[in-house]
Amino acid sequence: MRFLNIFFPLIFCNFSCSSSCNEHNHPQPIPRPAKTSTPIKPLLIDSGLPTTDGGAPVTIIHKPNMGGSSGWLTFRGSPQRHGRADICGPRTANLKWVFRTRGRVYADVAVTKDGKTIYVASHDHHLYAIDAEGRERWSFDAGGKIWTSPTISSEGNIYVGTDADFLYALNPDGKKIWEFCTTKPPIKGDKPEAGRYDVDTAPAILNDGTVVFGCHTDLYALRPFKGGLRWVFEAGVGRSKIFSSPALGYDQTIYIGTQGNYLFALNQSAKPLWHKKTNGDNDSTPAVGDDGTIYFASDDGYLRALAWGGKLRWKTKVGAPMRAPLAIGHDGTIYASTYGAEPYLAAYDQTSGTEKWRFKIKPGKGSFYGIQSGALIDSKGYIYFGGRDHFIYCLSPNGQLVWKYKTSDQIDSSPVLGSDGTLYIGSDDKRVYAFGE
Repeated sequence: MRFLNIFFPLIFCNFSCSSSCNEHNHPQPIPRPAKTSTPIKPLLIDSGLPTTDGGAPVTIIHKPNMGGSSGWLTFRGSPQRHGRADICGPRTANLKWVFRTRGRVYADVAVTKDGKTIYVASHDHHLYAIDAEGRERWSFDAGGKIWTSPTISSEGNIYVGTDADFLYALNPDGKKIWEFCTTKPPIKGDKPEAGRYDVDTAPAILNDGTVVFGCHTDLYALRPFKGGLRWVFEAGVGRSKIFSSPALGYDQTIYIGTQGNYLFALNQSAKPLWHKKTNGDNDSTPAVGDDGTIYFASDDGYLRALAWGGKLRWKTKVGAPMRAPLAIGHDGTIYASTYGAEPYLAAYDQTSGTEKWRFKIKPGKGSFYGIQSGALIDSKGYIYFGGRDHFIYCLSPNGQLVWKYKTSDQIDSSPVLGSDGTLYIGSDDKRVYAFGE
C-alpha cells in the first residue's frame, strides 16, 4: 500500500473555546480532502516532536505499566492497554454500592491515584465524578452520548470524547479547560450526517503530554494545555472508521486498528512505520506485551502476535469475531473474547498462540451477541469481565468460575480496580457497580 502526499488547509475548531464551538448543534467544521480509497500521510501541524525510526531494530527499555495501587488512569489501566492490575480484586460478589445514571454505561470508569474519585461516562450525555462511597460530586454535560472511557493526565485533568463531535479537557473540579471540535463538512453527494465525527475511542497520552485519539477515519494528536492540533493521520475513508483505541509501545509507537481491515503503526509525529492487512474489521484495541510484541484480534477470527517491526510471530484461528479489547496477564498469557451464538473468553500462550482454556457464557442469538467487556487480570491472576448475558464474572487463573453477579442488562464496560481493591464496572442498565470485601 502506498501513502499519498495530500496536504489540505485546516480551519481550526476554536481551540480557545470561543462561543461558536460551545454550540453543540453548530460546531465549527474542519475541511477534509476529496474521497479516496488509499490511506494518506498525516498533515503535520507541529513537527517538533521526537521521531521513531521504523527501519532499524530498537532496544526497548521499560518497566511494565498497570493499574490498581496507583489508580486506573487510562483505558485498560496502561498506555499499552494490558488490562491488568498490581493488586487483588474481590474474591466474592460483595456489592458495596450502586451508582445510577440516566443512560447506558458503555465506557470503562477511570479512578484517580488516591482512589477517592471515580469518573463515570454515560449515554445520558454526562460525565460524573463520584466519591469512593458512590456519591456524586459533580457532573459535566458533554452534549452527546459518551462511548469513550475517560483518561486522567498526570496533572489530574480529564480527557473525554462525545458523540457531539468534541473532545473535552476538564480540570478535577469538572470545569472545562478546552474543547476540540472534530466535525467536517460532508463530501459532495454524502448525506448531511456524513460530516459527523463522533469521538468514540479512549485518548492515549504520550510522554510529552500529547493527547492522541481516534475519530471516524482520523487519528488526531492535540497539545495538552490549549488543545491545539499537532497532526492528523487519515486511515482511509468509507469503511475505515476507527473504533479501536490507540495503544502505545514503550518506545511511544502508536498502534491503531480500523474497520478498513488494517492495523497501523505510527511514530509520535504520525509517520507510518508499517501496516498489517487483515480480512475483517479491527475494532478490538491492541495490547503491547512487556517485550514489545503487539497482540491484536480481528473480526476475521484470527488472533495475531507481531514483532516490533510488524513481522508476524504467530496467528491463531479462533473462528469467531473478536471485538473486545485484549488483556495480557502477569505471566504473558493473552486473553481474548468472542462474539456469536456461543461466545467465550479464552486464554492463549504468548509464545505460540496455543489455547490454554476457554470459559463459555450463556448462548445467545444475533451477530451482536457476545463479550465486549475486556478482561481484567488482578495481581494473583484472577480474571474479571462482563458479558452480554447480563452477568459479571470472576474466574480463577485456570478459568474456573469463582463468582458471578447478574445485572439488569448487558455489560459492555470493562471492569477496573481502584487503589483499595474495589472493582468497578458499568452496565447497560444505566448503573455502575462497586464490589469489594
